[in-house]
Amino acid sequence: MTTINTSYTINDTGSPRHYSLNKWINVYSDNWVNYSMATVMALSVVISVGLLTGSALGLMIIGTALTGSSIGIHVFMSNRIRITSKELAEAEAKLLKEASSSRILSGIRTLRANDSLSADARLAAAARMATEYPAAIVFNLRDAHGVLAPSNWNYDGQLSHIRDQFEPVNGEDPGAIAARQGSAIILSNTDTRTEGLPSWAENAGFSQGIVVPISRGIDTIGVVYVFSKSAELPSLEEIEQLELIVSFSSHSALESGRESTSGQSQPFRIVEKPVTSSSTDSPTATRPIRMDGFALNPESERMEMDGMLISLSPTEFLLMHALASSPDKPISPEALMNRCWSKDSLPAENAVDVAIFRLRKKLNKTSLGKGLIKTVRGSGYMFIPPASIAASPVVAD
Repeated sequence: MTTINTSYTINDTGSPRHYSLNKWINVYSDNWVNYSMATVMALSVVISVGLLTGSALGLMIIGTALTGSSIGIHVFMSNRIRITSKELAEAEAKLLKEASSSRILSGIRTLRANDSLSADARLAAAARMATEYPAAIVFNLRDAHGVLAPSNWNYDGQLSHIRDQFEPVNGEDPGAIAARQGSAIILSNTDTRTEGLPSWAENAGFSQGIVVPISRGIDTIGVVYVFSKSAELPSLEEIEQLELIVSFSSHSALESGRESTSGQSQPFRIVEKPVTSSSTDSPTATRPIRMDGFALNPESERMEMDGMLISLSPTEFLLMHALASSPDKPISPEALMNRCWSKDSLPAENAVDVAIFRLRKKLNKTSLGKGLIKTVRGSGYMFIPPASIAASPVVAD
């Protein structure tokens, strides 16, 4: 979250109460035209009176002294007003920061609460609390179906109509776009420079919103929407507050080993199809694979490389298993798609490439993992056994 700096210095050696020469010069330079006009007018009056009374020199001295004193007082008061205005502005910023911090802490306490609510329900409540938006909705990624589906919402009004709202992951709904690009998106139905609100949110009377992707490690597993009926666009601070709550929720889930689930939606797993002699692309039974410096454990869906345990998503595990089952043999993206995604799913055309990219990012944590998956142009992807990599390093494309 952005930190507001509440400290300031008037000059290099003084304090806010010491009015440095530079500040006086700045005030004078801002008003020199008015000061010059006032000085000329004052001297003109003094000279005229002096000529009429026969004591021009004495009156000029007195008039000049009074004019200089008036200008000095004005400069002093203007400088003082500037200092006071700055102090008030920074005090207001400090109060806003403290209020924001208080909301974030309340949201974190909600996420940590040991109650009967699901993780998604706590996340929706914390997101609403941190941003002070009237509504927050959590959508989960149902990988087997290729859609984002509503899981939980926190709103005092009626939102039951969103139960059947599904966002295809390769579609143009705001949640799907945020999930693909991995960053927050501002939503508005009053500003054409932003993404528009989903129709179901607009029908509920909302006018502004934010959607933030939910991640577990490097995998996006859902999105969080927050909505308001304000006429003003969401601020950067509100976006940062929502991102902070989502990030804390993700780290908490990783540390505790829990996944965000709810009574309305359960995590989807890739269901393997039985092997048939007529289909070479059907997945083989998931069995443990072990070789020097490498192991795949189907029960925990974890991979071991150089003695390091690497957690994999179900799709990543199936991809790794499919490749490692046929070492040194390229497998086409079409074959991997058939073996690692169910027929009922609606993956994007580049789903295999994206999954391999994420898998490689995890493999790059180890020296041998950097060359474990090789791109064979025109053929697909190939698993290189760790022993071969150690003997002759292979650079993954």
